[in-house]
Amino acid sequence: MATKCFVTSYELCLKQQLIDLKKEGYSDAFMDQMQPHIKISDWYAPRSDCASEYELCVELLDQRENLISIFQPDKALFLYENDEPWCQMTHVFKDYGPGVRFIRFTQGGNDTQHWAGWYGIRVTNSSVEICPAKERSHFQATHT
Repeated sequence: MATKCFVTSYELCLKQQLIDLKKEGYSDAFMDQMQPHIKISDWYAPRSDCASEYELCVELLDQRENLISIFQPDKALFLYENDEPWCQMTHVFKDYGPGVRFIRFTQGGNDTQHWAGWYGIRVTNSSVEICPAKERSHFQATHT
């Protein structure tokens, strides 16, 4: 599936992106009045020869980067000699209230056998979509 991905190692490896909605073209008034759905997506996969875990945390933040809403599912644990394909994690933020100005997207994981090298979880095709109800147009910020 993926040609490029973020690969983790034996210690916890996380990457984080802070999305400034105003810099992406969304006014304060639009975010407060429309409160568009905010859809997040992330793809992840373990290696077949090493146990690993994946974690994700997406936060909606106000202008001072204080927390408004959070999506942080339980860590996904993959056992040694698994045959798991690429998995997709999705979530849609709805009815979160006014004041959202930033989205902080953090993901990663590690291999749980502590092997030297890059044997941990792989992550790719991460995205955030702003989905206004009326227009259904969207902004998509993707990072790999």
